[in-house]
Amino acid sequence: MSAGRTVRLTQLVLLVGTLGLWELIARTGTASAMWISSPSLIAAAFWDSLLSLEITRHTWVTLSEALSGLVVGAFVGIALGLLLGVSRVVGAALEPFIVALNSLPRVALAPLIIMFVGIGFASKFLLAFSLVVVPMMINTYEGIRAVDPILLNVMRVMRASRAQTFIKVLLPNCVPWIFSGLRVSISFAIIGAIVGELISARAGIGFMIDSAAGDFDATGMLMPLVVLMLVSFGLDRLVLATSKHFLRWRDAAA
Repeated sequence: MSAGRTVRLTQLVLLVGTLGLWELIARTGTASAMWISSPSLIAAAFWDSLLSLEITRHTWVTLSEALSGLVVGAFVGIALGLLLGVSRVVGAALEPFIVALNSLPRVALAPLIIMFVGIGFASKFLLAFSLVVVPMMINTYEGIRAVDPILLNVMRVMRASRAQTFIKVLLPNCVPWIFSGLRVSISFAIIGAIVGELISARAGIGFMIDSAAGDFDATGMLMPLVVLMLVSFGLDRLVLATSKHFLRWRDAAA
């Protein structure tokens, strides 16, 4: 059996075993299903919600908030990271402030953001944006700093212009860092949207969770979380496949 098949079989066994143990614990009463729910209850709740289109409507609301914040935050973060990376003086001068900004718990700004822009789409978008822009900026900046000095010296010997050095060396070296930042930022963007919805919203996964929590409904809280987890996993696989496509040159060089 190949290593790839072994890994997939191990993953399948872990998944089935975990779900089976969870279901067994709930059915035997070892732990009350009222508090931990069960895979069968979650599946039934998902099917009912899918038939009424409730889960699709709320999932779309959350994803629209998260993905818009992700796209804009990634664009701005990459642009700022490139700007800081190509300018030695600006990058070195602003690095302490960037680190301080990254350590700021931006989720704690949610009440302030909602106070300024209201409980609508804008507050969730800004929360997702704030959680994405700094990691993307730092990843891009570090991608430029991680360039092999030998490559830069070769470009100088060949009398390459700054634009040629940027296009031929600096930018390609940033691509793996950018995709790595994107994979992390997907979950950050979703967290930002969910936090905003938990504080105040009329729709979205966070709204569903908050409503279910008010009724002490564990299944109602876990079901939308499982759906969102699967969607987030799918987005991560999409970014991973895209990165493999754009980074084929690394495999060829290796």
